[in-house]
Amino acid sequence: MCPLIHNTVDPHGFSGSPTSTIETCQYLKLALYRGSYDKNTEVLEVHWLADDVHKRIGNFYHQSDNYIDIIGSDSHPNNVDLVHTLKNRLLEKESSFIRTYQLLSDENVYRLFVEKIKITEKTKTEIKFVGCLFMVPECENDTGGGDIIRQQLLESLRKEREINQVKNLFVNMVSHEMRTPLAVIQGAIDLIEHCNDKLSDGDRTNYMQSIRRAILRMTRTMDTVLILGKVQSNQLSFQPLKSDVVLFCKNIINEIENLNEGRKIVLQISKAFPRSIDIDTTLLYHIVSNLLNNAIKYSDPMTLVYLNLVYNEKTLTIYVKDSGIGIPPKELKGIFKLFHRGSNTKGLKGMGIGMFIVKHCIALHNGSIEVKSKEHEGTIFRVKLPLRVKIR
Repeated sequence: MCPLIHNTVDPHGFSGSPTSTIETCQYLKLALYRGSYDKNTEVLEVHWLADDVHKRIGNFYHQSDNYIDIIGSDSHPNNVDLVHTLKNRLLEKESSFIRTYQLLSDENVYRLFVEKIKITEKTKTEIKFVGCLFMVPECENDTGGGDIIRQQLLESLRKEREINQVKNLFVNMVSHEMRTPLAVIQGAIDLIEHCNDKLSDGDRTNYMQSIRRAILRMTRTMDTVLILGKVQSNQLSFQPLKSDVVLFCKNIINEIENLNEGRKIVLQISKAFPRSIDIDTTLLYHIVSNLLNNAIKYSDPMTLVYLNLVYNEKTLTIYVKDSGIGIPPKELKGIFKLFHRGSNTKGLKGMGIGMFIVKHCIALHNGSIEVKSKEHEGTIFRVKLPLRVKIR
């Protein structure tokens, strides 16, 4: 008998109809359980809500009715330490989550499992939860509703994997970006603390400037993280205001030049450029700063970077030009994808977020962007932003 027919908690709404539920359980080889995790003693207890777990999800080598044994042994090498992973997930702020992994059957074949878990109670010392463990069928030609359910599970699995991959990649990139400025700050502080009486005033000033630049780098990294969150949650909007675009871009240039000591950005402005333009400066900042930072990052320190502003009554056109490493032709279409990094950027810092943000900000401005690039010769970006202009 399907465990969901019993008077037990069904955390995921699978028990809509007794008949269909029984069929679903038989097809998916589902096992329902409840459990608790004691934070103080690090004890994880799980109890099946049916006696025929092996009949439902397959007989494994250890032949154990204990959840810990089934999940903790005979797992795929890529899914090691599943119990420890479960403990970590229970401690997170999520109220429910999905895990996927592979276990080795008695046929010496790894079978795909999907585990859906919902937290029912959380206190300072204990977390209680309920869950469903599915073994996803391997057969591609099943008839009836089972195949539809299988496809839904596989799609859920694919999305979960993508989310986890993006999350891990994002954390690694942010950690890498923060490590260097933190090392600079620590090194400068150590020198000032231990060698202060031997340092000249000029040395102290240089070290303080190094600390300020490192702090600016970390601040910019965190700003990028925050703006990415707003982009993905659709919290950015188009809000044009009267602004002095030339002065605004000069401030961006000063900020970037101060952050990249010794680099020079040349600003070029078309004739009769109006003093005030109706434009969204929040979006404009992310467009211009990301393009300029990339131009600086991927070009030789001895070369110049150019920012050209061209005005006509209906459009503000922005050109950013560098003489850097360029973009491989096959990768031009992918540069606006989140976390994309060119194959020729190895060894160069970056998170692969900037161009994704640029594209989104331009779209909110109802504008367009084009790129021309040649490897080892440089890149030119052209951004067109429609606007309404009022001259003072």
